[in-house]
Amino acid sequence: MKKLVLRLRDWPPSAWIFFAWLVTLSVLPFLIIFGMSFATRTSAGVITWDLTLANYERAFHLVYLKVLAKTFFLSLGATLTCLLIGFPVAYYLARATPEKRQMGLMLLFIPFWTNFILRIYGIVSIFGNHGLLNQLIMRLGLTDTPLEILYTRFGVYLGLVYNYLPFLVVPIFSALEKFDLSLREAAMDLGANRWQTFTRVLLPNVREGVAVGSLFVFIPMMGEYVIPDILGGAKEVFLGRVMVEQFFTMQDWPFGSALASILSVGLVIAVWVQMKFERGKPRGSAGAGMGVSHGVH
Repeated sequence: MKKLVLRLRDWPPSAWIFFAWLVTLSVLPFLIIFGMSFATRTSAGVITWDLTLANYERAFHLVYLKVLAKTFFLSLGATLTCLLIGFPVAYYLARATPEKRQMGLMLLFIPFWTNFILRIYGIVSIFGNHGLLNQLIMRLGLTDTPLEILYTRFGVYLGLVYNYLPFLVVPIFSALEKFDLSLREAAMDLGANRWQTFTRVLLPNVREGVAVGSLFVFIPMMGEYVIPDILGGAKEVFLGRVMVEQFFTMQDWPFGSALASILSVGLVIAVWVQMKFERGKPRGSAGAGMGVSHGVH
């Protein structure tokens, strides 16, 4: 205990400011929601503090598990798509000249200079039944009826990829910018082909950037409400919408808090597992170089 007190005394003011911000805006709200999840909502709509696990039992009913599974796989698919698109973009920007790099980063974030809702409705103007894409293909005679892209699961998927892609590019770009290109040339000299160089030299050295970027987009996707609500319509129900409806439409705060707590705890566990997994792997270029050498010989 004395050691802990001494360590706290040695904290600089900036650390105390960050700690206060973390507790006030992250830990405290989560504890309130977590505590609310054990409360009881009566038939009259009154919330009482008769502690119960009924909210968690209800959260694990099949209907909500299906919504959770649909949200998980859609978020996972959108994250993988962002990774497939974002990694080549980040690699190009990391190897580009400073002028091209600045221009590329600016173009990447220009859409974020506008309002979030306006960006979503920009997708509607392109992919809607009367949008630019459908008008173009109908005028070209490729189809007689508009393509049903919006108000489907695919429309939600497009919106997620479009809005979250830059948040994955930046961490990977930062990791690639620090990567020593001489390691890639050394691997090629040892006889490694392009795939071996990528998987055994490049990827191990930037895996932390890939992991951080993936979490940056996957975690908010799991709780996303606006994109599924606008682009998915009434037919597609995801976890974010269910939670919002429980809080603000049904006024069932205990059950909505239980759903939010399950999601938050699950994501925290996923981050913890990822961190443990990263710590268990060898770091640095030496391990990667040995892997290439063994693979070639």
